[in-house]
Amino acid sequence: MATAVEVQGTLQMLASRLTADGHFLQAIKCYTALLTQPLLPADEATARLQLAQLLLEHTHNLPDAKLHLQKADMLVAQLPSQSLLKCEVLAQLGRAHKYLGETSFRRQCYLKGLDLCKQHISSNSHSSSTRGVAEWAVYFHLHTAESYTTEQDSLKAAEHADAAAELAQQQGLLEQQLLCVMFKLQVIMLSWDTREAEQAVGTAAAVLQQLEQQAAPASPAFPAMLKLQFTMLQVMLSIHAGNFEDLAPPSQNPPHIVSDLESQLDALLQLLGQQQQQQQQLPYRWLPPAALGALVQLLAAVILKPGGKVKQALLHISRGLQLVEQQLAAQHVGPTTTEASLDHISTYEVRGCLVLHVLLLEVQQQLQLLSANYAAACQAACESIALLQRFPGLLGSMRPSVHLAAGLYAQSMNAFDAAQAHFCKAAASHDHHMSVCGRCLAALCILAQDGTSTAVSRGRELLGKLVDSVDPQLGYAERAVANIASALLLLAAPDSSSTDKSDAKQRLSKALKLAHGRLQNHQVVSQVLLFMAPLQINNADAAGAHSMVTSSFTLAKGAGDLAAQVGSLSMMQQLYHHAQQADKAGQNHNYLLRKQEDLSGRIQEAESSAQQHALVLKWDL
Repeated sequence: MATAVEVQGTLQMLASRLTADGHFLQAIKCYTALLTQPLLPADEATARLQLAQLLLEHTHNLPDAKLHLQKADMLVAQLPSQSLLKCEVLAQLGRAHKYLGETSFRRQCYLKGLDLCKQHISSNSHSSSTRGVAEWAVYFHLHTAESYTTEQDSLKAAEHADAAAELAQQQGLLEQQLLCVMFKLQVIMLSWDTREAEQAVGTAAAVLQQLEQQAAPASPAFPAMLKLQFTMLQVMLSIHAGNFEDLAPPSQNPPHIVSDLESQLDALLQLLGQQQQQQQQLPYRWLPPAALGALVQLLAAVILKPGGKVKQALLHISRGLQLVEQQLAAQHVGPTTTEASLDHISTYEVRGCLVLHVLLLEVQQQLQLLSANYAAACQAACESIALLQRFPGLLGSMRPSVHLAAGLYAQSMNAFDAAQAHFCKAAASHDHHMSVCGRCLAALCILAQDGTSTAVSRGRELLGKLVDSVDPQLGYAERAVANIASALLLLAAPDSSSTDKSDAKQRLSKALKLAHGRLQNHQVVSQVLLFMAPLQINNADAAGAHSMVTSSFTLAKGAGDLAAQVGSLSMMQQLYHHAQQADKAGQNHNYLLRKQEDLSGRIQEAESSAQQHALVLKWDL
C-alpha cells in the first residue's frame, strides 16, 4: 500500500501534467484530492495557490479561489522565509479581489506585498532571492497604481509608478523600469499635462536606448513590445495635441511614422511566433497581437485623415476592423454577446478590444462623412450605438464620443436640433477635450439654424470663457474649433462693432494657421477660408476673396467633401454676381446645381434607411 508521501507525490505530478496538457478540470480534481492529505504548511499553501490559479483562469468559481488563497496566505504567514511564495499568494489574492470588484481588498493585498518586499530587501540585501523579491515589489507598486486609476486618483497612481520605476532602476531591471515609466505616461495622458508627458517621454526614451544596447534578452519579444507601445503612446500624444505637422509632413507618402509602426509590428509578430514555437511565455502583454495590429491601423488612419487621404485611411480602418473582430471572436464575443454573458476574466480582456472597435467605427464614420457617403456613415454610427447598448458598463466612457459622432451625422443631414442635442450631451463629459468640442459644435449648430440675437446669446452661454479668449493650453484641434466658433459668434451678433469684426478676423486667422500648419487638416482649412472670404469682400478685396474660395473648393474636391464643394461654389456665385461677371456666374450656377443634386441624393439615400436614420438622430436624447 502506498504511503501518504507517495500519494501526495503522485497527485502533485498528475495535477502538474494535466495542467500542462490543458486538462484543467481533471487537474482541479487532483489538487482537491491532494488537499485532503496531511501536508506541510508550505506544500499546502503551494497546492492551494495552484488550485486557485486554475479556478480563476478556467472556471467561474471565484469564491472558492479566493477562499483557497486566503487560507494559503494564513499558512505562509507562519513561515519564517518563503518570501517569493508569499508574494505570489498575495498577487493572486489581489487578482481574485480584482475580478470580484473588491478594489479596497485588492489594494490591501498589494500594499501588504509591498511591506513584505521592503522588509526582505532591507534585511537580506545580499540574498540570492533579493532580485526576485524586488521584481515582486515593482509588480505590487504597479498594480497598486492601477487600482488608483480605477478611482481616478492620478496623483497616487503616479506616485506608485514613480516608486516602481526607481526600484527597477536600482535593481538594474531595465524592462520593468521602462514599463513603469510608460505606465506613468499613460496616467499623465488621462489629464493631458503636456509638460509632464514630455518629461516622461524623455525618460522612457533614455531607458529604451539603454535596453536596446543590452545583450540579447531572455525574451526578445518583450523589449520589442515595449518599444512598439512607447512609439504608439508618442503618436497618441502628438495626435491629441494636434501636431500633425510632424506626424504627416506633405512630403512623406505614406508618412514615415506609419511605415515605422507597421515594421515594428511585423517584427514583434515574428518574435512572438518564434517564442510560441519554443513554448516561451511573454512576461508582459499590453494588448493581444491582433488588437495591437488593429491599433496600428487606427493610428495610421487618424494620421492620414486630416490630409484628405480618405481612400488610404479607409483601407487602414477596414484592416483594423477585421483584426479587432478576429480578436473578439477569439475571446468568444459574437454578434449577440452581451456584457452580462461575459465571465470575470473576459470582462477585463474584452474591454480594450471593444473600445478599439468603437474608435475604429468613429474614424470610419468621420471619413465617410467627409466623402459624403452618408448612408455608410449612418451604418457605422448604428454599429457604435449597438455596441454601447450591448456593453453599457464596459463602454460607458465612450458614450460622449458616440454622442459626438451622432451629432456630426445629424449636422450633415441638416438635422440641427438633433445635432445640437447630441453635442450638448458630449459637452457634459468630464473629458475637457470632449467638453470643448461639444460646446463649440453645439454653438455652431445654433448659429446654422438661427442668426438672431437670441441664438448668439445661447451660443455665448455655451462657449462661456472661450468667447473672451481661447486658452493657449488647449490642444491645437480644440483651439482651432474654439477660435472658429467664437469668431462666428462675434460676426453674427446684431450689434457687432468694428472691433468685434477685427477680433473675429484675427481668430479665424489663428484657426487657419493652426489648421494649415499644425493640424494639416484640409477640411478645416477649406471651411475657414469660406468663413474669411466675406470679410475680404467687406474690405474691398474681391481678388483675395476669390483666391480663398478657389482654394477652399480645390481642397474640398481633393477630399471628396461634397458639402464643402457646394458651400464653395455658392460663395463663388456671390462673388461673380458682386463682380457682375454674368458668363462665369452662369457656368458656376450650372456646376453648383449638379453638385447640389448630388448632395441632395446622398442625403436622401441615408434618410431612406428610416429606422437607422431615426436611431442615430434620437439615440439617448
